[in-house]
Amino acid sequence: MTPFYFGSRERRLFGVYHPAQGGGGSRAVVMCYPWGYEYVNAHRSLVKLASLLSQEGYHVLRFDYFGTGDSAGEDHEMTLQGSLSDISMAIEELKDLSGADHVSVIGLRVGAALAAQAARKWPDDISSLVLWDPILKGAEYLQELYLLDDSMRIPGVGPAAQFSPERGGGREVMGFPVTDALASEFSGLDVVSTISELKLPVFMVAIRPVPGQADVAYELSSRDGSGFELIDDQPVWHEEWPDNVGVIPVTVLNRIVSWMN
Repeated sequence: MTPFYFGSRERRLFGVYHPAQGGGGSRAVVMCYPWGYEYVNAHRSLVKLASLLSQEGYHVLRFDYFGTGDSAGEDHEMTLQGSLSDISMAIEELKDLSGADHVSVIGLRVGAALAAQAARKWPDDISSLVLWDPILKGAEYLQELYLLDDSMRIPGVGPAAQFSPERGGGREVMGFPVTDALASEFSGLDVVSTISELKLPVFMVAIRPVPGQADVAYELSSRDGSGFELIDDQPVWHEEWPDNVGVIPVTVLNRIVSWMN
């Protein structure tokens, strides 16, 4: 496991490379994180998934989008369009590191929505796609974020901060800024229609039913090499003390690795 920086001087990204164990081959996977507090909660599970894939002979790259994690940029500078370009840079970086001609992409939540957009935009670079509980309808996700933040009152902490136009406008959600621009991008997400345009193998795994899921499941069931599974497990992106803090969804991770193989 090798941490390093890549990208451009203007857009410096932090990544962690997991080389294929046992010499490996040319199989490679880029992982796309969820957004905000969901990223914080799910990080441990995604590191474990990267380790499992490395043990199976995959070269794996995890990375932080610009304005998130240990990458350059301020948190209010993070946008979905910018993150999409970051995925492209991560793909090219992993191709250089691994010698692969193309990569598979695994995304969780917003990361899955971005992964689907990347597969539509760069079909020659991406060979297969794993969508883990993707955000299917962005407008519903945005309202879910606001409701969750409004419902979680912490003693001594006031209501969500509102940001000035100079800071991008919008408001804070679980400690992370949802600027006006980011809120607009969230609202515009429509993964259901994006998936219908993809020609590559797609595996979608979910731990809970949501609106629009049945349409995607039907779409994927008609394609060779694609599929959908609903697996009862913990939502790693949302921790509720003490029920699922730090829990790793081993069943989901093993199923993803199995499908990849």
